[in-house]
Amino acid sequence: MTTTSSNKPSKTPIIILAILLVGTLIYSFKMYQDHKATTLVLENEKTEVLKNLENMYSLYNEANADNEVANEKLIQAQTRLDSLMKELKSSKLTVSALLKYKKKYFNLESEMEVLLEENATLKFQNTLLETSLDSTQNQLTTQLASNSKLEAQNLQLSETVSLAKKLTVERLNAFGVIQRRSGKLVPTTRASRVDNLRICYSVPSNLLTESGEKTYFVQVINPSLNVVESNTPVPFAEGVLKYSYVSAFTYDNKLLDVCDFVSTKERDYEKGLYTVNVFDQNTLITTSTFTLK
Repeated sequence: MTTTSSNKPSKTPIIILAILLVGTLIYSFKMYQDHKATTLVLENEKTEVLKNLENMYSLYNEANADNEVANEKLIQAQTRLDSLMKELKSSKLTVSALLKYKKKYFNLESEMEVLLEENATLKFQNTLLETSLDSTQNQLTTQLASNSKLEAQNLQLSETVSLAKKLTVERLNAFGVIQRRSGKLVPTTRASRVDNLRICYSVPSNLLTESGEKTYFVQVINPSLNVVESNTPVPFAEGVLKYSYVSAFTYDNKLLDVCDFVSTKERDYEKGLYTVNVFDQNTLITTSTFTLK
């Protein structure tokens, strides 16, 4: 009987190694996928916890903003919350670490509920006190406002009466005149023909004004900006007033026409624009202009 011996190597070990390699690859891939999924879950959980902590921080901000006086308990709790958020942001992603921070979050949440309730109670009590004070203050303010309004009305009435008592000047008219021997006055605009300057104005009727002697300072300014027939200046607190003459009259509360003359010593009048101002003491009450050719 003849025995045939084969020299070909067996394929069984190779197949086994291939199967083991494939299994290892599959296991490694699964482990990688599980780690990736775990990391994603931890990141989402961390983001959720941070979001909740930030919402708590906003609630503390709102509570502190509503208080006129700082609440120390709220400020201290907010400080602890801020420290926890900073710590969580820089922490490594592990299940145990995340559980620790979630536990701290729940503790802070419970503390916040108590503090906010206390703050609301305190705010309500302060509101009741402020309402009582406001009611008293409003009554006082109303009374003061009424007094101020009455004082303002009295002042306005006094000012109105004072203003109504003041005399006014109307229809101020100034012009050059030629004076005939007969006394007749002939108006002229020719500078070379002028003998005098005639200044006229009207004082209207005013029953509120006290009757009696009245005076105005009349100022005539020639084209060279000099005061015609300037008299000794009259001093006032704000300065001095140069004037041409004093216009005096007796007032009996009826319409009155007042006319005066003013002339230069040389009887020489410049050509150009003249300005006439009427002053009650140092207050200008009316003005007018005329021209000589």
